[in-house]
Amino acid sequence: MEYYLDNVENIKIEPVTIKGSHDAFIQWLVTKETGSNKYAVRHFIIKPKGIIAHHKHKYSETLFIIKGAGKVCINGITKEVNKGDFVFINSNIPHQLRNDGTEDFEFICVISYEDDMNIVPIDVPCEQR
Repeated sequence: MEYYLDNVENIKIEPVTIKGSHDAFIQWLVTKETGSNKYAVRHFIIKPKGIIAHHKHKYSETLFIIKGAGKVCINGITKEVNKGDFVFINSNIPHQLRNDGTEDFEFICVISYEDDMNIVPIDVPCEQR
């Protein structure tokens, strides 16, 4: 495939299924199915009081915040992020994201494709590491 063109409004919104997550949703924008064999691009929406629970994975990822504010906990350290901020999270680094605010927290997330794409949930909250 030489290119792929679509609109985010046409992409199915699915709940994030990492154990302990709630009120968090994902849209897969660019994938192997759309012609990209090296990386995927995803759109996340975390509703107020929502969370993507503590987890890790082999792939690295970059988050670019496009709306609202949230908290990113990486390896036990929590930072607030706002529209325009971006975060790189390397392979196998434990992390979680949450929205303590009153408006949706949205970000674009680019991930590398690896031989193992499994997500490993971590039962202890990030702040307690």
